[in-house]
Amino acid sequence: MIEIPDTGKGTRIIRLTPARCNIWAVTRNGRTILVDTGISFDRSRIDHALERKGMIPEAVILTHTHFDHAGNAAWLQTEYGAEVVVQEAESAMLASGDMPIPNGTYTFTRGLVSLGRKVGPVFRYDPCVAEHVFAGQFDLNRFGINGYIIHTPGHSPGGATVVIDDEIALAGDSLIGTMPGSPFPPFADDIPLLISSWKKILDTGCRSFLPGHGKPVSREEMIIEYDKRK
Repeated sequence: MIEIPDTGKGTRIIRLTPARCNIWAVTRNGRTILVDTGISFDRSRIDHALERKGMIPEAVILTHTHFDHAGNAAWLQTEYGAEVVVQEAESAMLASGDMPIPNGTYTFTRGLVSLGRKVGPVFRYDPCVAEHVFAGQFDLNRFGINGYIIHTPGHSPGGATVVIDDEIALAGDSLIGTMPGSPFPPFADDIPLLISSWKKILDTGCRSFLPGHGKPVSREEMIIEYDKRK
């Protein structure tokens, strides 16, 4: 169970259901958006979780378009009428349902990437044309959520971070919560660009960071790792 502290400003963030990636539901005044979507095998669990909690997502925000984060975007768009939001550098990839596997940042993950690229078609998903494509920043108040999205590339070209109430940042795979002692991700296309994005994420002033995989990362953990790598 992942406990997310309340922002104190009327917004609630929960992990919707165990899935291939963290699928976050952000709710305020009875309105809901989802951040990331998992893979097709997660659909029944997502459906049941939404029904159980009485949520109908108005929008789906994609932190990036790798298969494990964007795999259900088209389904949520069709099934729930959710409007999909993506950063412009990855809108064409989302529309094709095919996003290249990122580079590994460690020896072990570089080996996994080499293997994964040989079976690339396995990682394709249902194509999705987004209703909203943004460049630098996107305001979420149109969906009743006090927050915004910023472009944070590095893990992938169109990486995005969702900032809620200026307190909690949902950062996708720009960081990781599954590796004890370090939020540095095992996969990233451009490490220097990723570290620049970390600075941008820290500059939001958020106190807690929710990764695409694993548990929340504290501001202190982020600062320590950033200072080591900047």
